[in-house]
Amino acid sequence: MASTHRLRIACLYSIFFVSGFCGLIYESIWSHYLKLMLGHAAYAQTVVLVVFVGGLAIGAWLTGKWSERIRRPLLAYAAAEAAVAAASFAFHGIFLEVSDWAAADFLPSYCAAQGPCHALWLLAAALILPGSILLGTTFPLMSAGVLRLGVNPGRGLGLLYFLNSAGASLGVLCSGFVLIPTLGLPGTLLVAAGANAAVALAAYAAGQGAGSRPVAPAASAPQAAAGSPLLRPLLAVALFTGFSSFIYEVVWVRMLTLVLGAATHSFELMLAPFIMGLALGAWWIRDRIDTSARPERLLAKVQVVMGLLAVITLPLYLESFQAMSFSLRALARGDEAYILFNVASGLLAAGVMMPAAFCAGMTLPLITARLLQAGLGERQVGRVYGINTLGAICGVLVTVHLLIPGVGLKWSLCLAALVDVALGAFLFYRFRQRREPPGRWYWPPAGVWAGLAACAVLAVPAFTAMDQRLLSSGVFRTARAEIPAANDVVFHRDGKTATITVLEKKQTGERVLLTNGKPDGATHPARSSVTPDDHTVVLLGALGPLHHPQARRAAVIGLGTGVTSSVLLESAALEHVDTIEIEPAIVEAAQWFRPASAKVFDDPRSHLVIDDARAHFARTRARYDIIVSEPSNPWVSGVSGLFTQEFYGHVARHLAPDGHFVQWLQVYEASPEMVSSVIRAFSSVFPKFRAYMTNDLDVVLVARNDLRPATVADGVLEGMPGMRATLQHIGITSTSLLAAHDAGRGSAIQLLADSYGAPPNSDFTPFVDRLAARDRFQRRTASDLFQLRLAPVPVLELAGNAPAHLDTIHTASPYMARKVKDIASAWQGRRYLQGENLSPAEMGYWGTLSRDYGLVREWIAGCRFPRQDDANWTALLRVASELNPGLSPASAGAFWKGIGARCGKQLSPGTTAWLDLFAAVGARRPAAIRKSADALLAGQQVLSPEEGDYLLLAGASARLAQGHNREARDFLEHHDKTGSASHNALPWFRHLGLMLTLQQKKPAVEPPPVKP
Repeated sequence: MASTHRLRIACLYSIFFVSGFCGLIYESIWSHYLKLMLGHAAYAQTVVLVVFVGGLAIGAWLTGKWSERIRRPLLAYAAAEAAVAAASFAFHGIFLEVSDWAAADFLPSYCAAQGPCHALWLLAAALILPGSILLGTTFPLMSAGVLRLGVNPGRGLGLLYFLNSAGASLGVLCSGFVLIPTLGLPGTLLVAAGANAAVALAAYAAGQGAGSRPVAPAASAPQAAAGSPLLRPLLAVALFTGFSSFIYEVVWVRMLTLVLGAATHSFELMLAPFIMGLALGAWWIRDRIDTSARPERLLAKVQVVMGLLAVITLPLYLESFQAMSFSLRALARGDEAYILFNVASGLLAAGVMMPAAFCAGMTLPLITARLLQAGLGERQVGRVYGINTLGAICGVLVTVHLLIPGVGLKWSLCLAALVDVALGAFLFYRFRQRREPPGRWYWPPAGVWAGLAACAVLAVPAFTAMDQRLLSSGVFRTARAEIPAANDVVFHRDGKTATITVLEKKQTGERVLLTNGKPDGATHPARSSVTPDDHTVVLLGALGPLHHPQARRAAVIGLGTGVTSSVLLESAALEHVDTIEIEPAIVEAAQWFRPASAKVFDDPRSHLVIDDARAHFARTRARYDIIVSEPSNPWVSGVSGLFTQEFYGHVARHLAPDGHFVQWLQVYEASPEMVSSVIRAFSSVFPKFRAYMTNDLDVVLVARNDLRPATVADGVLEGMPGMRATLQHIGITSTSLLAAHDAGRGSAIQLLADSYGAPPNSDFTPFVDRLAARDRFQRRTASDLFQLRLAPVPVLELAGNAPAHLDTIHTASPYMARKVKDIASAWQGRRYLQGENLSPAEMGYWGTLSRDYGLVREWIAGCRFPRQDDANWTALLRVASELNPGLSPASAGAFWKGIGARCGKQLSPGTTAWLDLFAAVGARRPAAIRKSADALLAGQQVLSPEEGDYLLLAGASARLAQGHNREARDFLEHHDKTGSASHNALPWFRHLGLMLTLQQKKPAVEPPPVKP
């Protein structure tokens, strides 16, 4: 019998561990779902928190109130877990129906265009409040069931707190790193629901025959009188310790974000140690509660120590920057190193958060067990849990909306520590021994220590300087624990959702906007110089009006430096521009970029909306002619939701029928798989798009809502004097120069993206969120997706027309995309090879090709070319690879033909054959290319890898352009060994292979040649 009894208790403990695991998954998943509809703005996060945690409090409080009347608490617990499982199985389908209805009718009808919306509370409550209330009942019900089996209150409650919290900590890590990446949100929810159903069945089985009498019946009148002096003080402590503990959590998360980065996984690595600290504290105290002679004094000591440990984390936190710097410098940037990086991040978070969290984990078991020992009944389990949760809600609300914006992170932490020390002092005084005199001016020795602790709490932050140069370092990216000495901090503010900084470069006056240490834009306020970011933000603002000059209404997602919206407002046709920004502190920071950002603040057509973009579109029926999306990088928590199929669907619904969507997309710190996922999501809604390389690291996609191709009409720039002047600032002086930024046909880019096997990024299968933080750590790049126009053979032009802007671009600014500079380089290179003298600036475009151009000029002038086995001969191949794609067919073809005509018989047969190939490639003549490439492959026994790659590409792409797809496949297979070992990894070869595969799936009828 005793062994059965012990087995039953062990089973219940195991059940509650799994319940904690599922509970944190529910919190995480439900929050994900609600934020898809409500957004990530501070007030929206508040809604999610209040509804979920408030539901826990309500469930615990109600259960506590009726606990002693529940005859079979374990069966009631099983029923609650079963109800949660049933609701979770149905949640995804219900959410889809409700969110569609809300976006189409409910929110636009009951919410203003901006500001808090009370209808959101009702919607969030309808979706998750019932489940949250049920979850809130589980702890008091399980506690009652275990205690009625004869377990000592201190040990029983301590173990339950420990196991539930330990399960929750594991749930945080498992859901974030395993379940969501593998199964998506619906799949993860189903796993949790299935586990909950198993918990319900196990609890039902364990509850059969369990005790039905309350461990501590309702107190009699004398007992209640004796216990009442204990009840209110301890409930007050439960309230305020919940308040302070969650201030700690919010502040630590915000502080550690500056060290670990703001990625989703970083938050999970911070939350898990905090919860585990609570668990370990409950474990440590479990056997000390029942043996303590004065539990109130023990609680007082815990509160004081917790306040001291919390404030001591400030200097420890500052040292974590150096620790992160050391970790990044010591680690390589591979997959194994990324695992170690996450481990190091988790340990840093644990070092800061766990000591005080350890103390916080002791408080609820102590308070609850003491009230049970005083004979105040089982109801106190639910009451203590509920009121502590209420304190947690208040702590988060006050911290996010008052403390952090008002006094900053450091003093917010200090205030919470003072609350804990004050609670300890109160407990010391309130529960002093009766023999101690209560004189008005008498303060017991323990109280003196509490007073000294309060002084220490104030002294530590007063003497701990939160160096803004350290906080702004972005150490998680740069591996440097301080900004460069050449920069000054001119603005630093802890906002509601992020810490915002503006740096100024001392020598140039350029300013950089940082969000949680990550650069989000750089420009010179007076436009005295040009930065790489200028090319992106200016084109983001200009491309919409240039493609749609009749646009009247526009919206910009993300304020940033304010330059994009200000550029957009240069269009005189626009009558209304909404700029949607989630963080109010960004609005203050953008003022530091005046006068470049002045229009967004001063122009009467400009309207700032402080909200999350998804929430704004969900609550308005407004339609725009242009929507520009300029969010932060996708690895930042919450931002990947602005790169999903569902979000693009929202955008399309809020665009006019002929409206244009302009999307910024990074290719740095991003893998081809991640960017491919975004492109597939984008193209599923906007299948016909244009891609512009604004510099070598950023891309802008432009698409029409009516699925027609997006185009810039001739002469449109001349009709926009303000826009023309702005573009001239970054070196774009004509429509032709703008067109040169084109990265290739959207269909070709989409084909490349499809080849990586990445699914379209979705709200419910967040593929980008899965990869983004890893890609940032590994410094991946996705530039290959947009480099087809850099191919040595202009493969995109062989079956179509060459761009009209070739031969019209003679100069390019330093930060323009490589293709633009290559076109200017080709123009200047042809002049040089024809014998003209160039200035150093004109020759500067060649870069590493300068020596090659010098050699080829000598060879052409003397009609003396080296043999093909000469080490220098490939200089001619490299020059041709740049000249031909950068010149028009007429210019390129005539150039190479002119050399052959002038030098004639002085050329060797091999040189003549190569010049004929270059002339055919330059003229974009597939038949001639094929003939010359075949002749060279047949006539030369030894080819360098560079020569082999060129001939393979030329011969295969010429056959494809002629429609001879089967011959092209056979050609590549037959000559595959001719090229370099890695040639198939080059984007143009990848595209060629994909085109052949695509054609192979079509009916096996060879089409007529596209071009002679």
